[in-house]
Amino acid sequence: MSKIKSLIWGVATAAAQTEGAYRTDGKGLSIWDVFTRKTHKIKDKSNAKVAINFYERYKEDIDIAVSIGLKVFRFSISWSRILPEGVGKINPKGIAFYNNVINYCHEKGITPWITTYHWDLPQKLQEKGGWTNREVINWYADYVTILRDHFGDRVKYWILINEGIVCMGGGYFLGVHAPGKIGIQNFLVSTHHLLLAQAKGFEVLKKKKNLKVGTAISCTKIEPYRNTSRDIKTAKRIDALMNRLFIEPHLGKGYPFQDLPILRRMSKYCIDGDEDKLKVDFDFWGIQTYTREVVKSTWYIPYLGALLVKPKYRNAETSIMGWETYPKGIPYFLNRFSKYDPKKPLWLTECGVALSEQEDDIKRIAYYREVISGMDSVLNEGINLKGILLWTLVDNFEWAEGYIPKFGIVSFDPKTLNRTWKKTAYWLKEYLSNIKL
Repeated sequence: MSKIKSLIWGVATAAAQTEGAYRTDGKGLSIWDVFTRKTHKIKDKSNAKVAINFYERYKEDIDIAVSIGLKVFRFSISWSRILPEGVGKINPKGIAFYNNVINYCHEKGITPWITTYHWDLPQKLQEKGGWTNREVINWYADYVTILRDHFGDRVKYWILINEGIVCMGGGYFLGVHAPGKIGIQNFLVSTHHLLLAQAKGFEVLKKKKNLKVGTAISCTKIEPYRNTSRDIKTAKRIDALMNRLFIEPHLGKGYPFQDLPILRRMSKYCIDGDEDKLKVDFDFWGIQTYTREVVKSTWYIPYLGALLVKPKYRNAETSIMGWETYPKGIPYFLNRFSKYDPKKPLWLTECGVALSEQEDDIKRIAYYREVISGMDSVLNEGINLKGILLWTLVDNFEWAEGYIPKFGIVSFDPKTLNRTWKKTAYWLKEYLSNIKL
């Protein structure tokens, strides 16, 4: 039997991008609810107040996933739906909603996975400093305790924080994502607190036996533009930022400041014992990769000294978001992560390609065919890959890009919210039925 047949296939979603119902049944505001009021920050001036209304149509979407043949349904919890103030009084209707989602998954024979944090911090906590406030470690731990106690009896697989580098980089350094903060100091302190919170969250969840707890790391292949010492060093510097900063502290390696000197400033936010608190032996690694970046050295970019060489100047194929479409990054990072610990289970917890409304969905099928080829190659090398979760099921609100990029294998009508299978969904259903033979 081909090893590719052993893989578990599923889909990944996120609360802030799909649920809508932003003030329904006692939900508090999140940082994204507030950020999208600044319409100039969102490309199509949209918001996620309704999104695809997963809150009311969750059964329909789970049914679609089951009909396609998917075995895992990964969704995130809206912190402010559980705790409208971020802390304190629990919203029973929020608990009831996620209980309904979990129970329906089990009823339909698809395994629910929970992501505890997918970028939507309660606004009330942001008003207290958000991730720049060290107290966020305790806020997060208390929140995760609530999730464990209410859902841990029926959900075995947990992802703590989704793509830390993206939510901290976009939200606390560049200001292009919620909450829109800018500056290296905001980035460094929030990153340190997020990693400490994640380690604490792991400890909280593991107090319940049999839970499998991991994290989802955003990975971007970084290459030098020229084969010069300056560009090679620049690529190593950016790789430390994009692909090591949110991994190595958990492995006990500390922050990679030798290759990214600006990280030495992190020491001002560290207190005695933090280095040990950061160490986490996750049950699995979730790997998420979409693109490749090529960089060259430059003197006028502060802190990083790097300039991205845009794909159009490299004749690279790009998505509607301007990212290079790079499925080759999948076997590269699966190999790279396996070197940290060859026995550690690996999951491809997100991958996908964004197309425009007008593009033929055949392009998405071609992308996933390349993904399958890459996974097959690493399985044949003996790498401990367990499964793949597609991003995503239904086209949804793609953060600052609004509804312009289409990542879903199912589309929706923005007026009626009715779902329509794309060519990829039909192809995937046939593929999954055939590999079972």
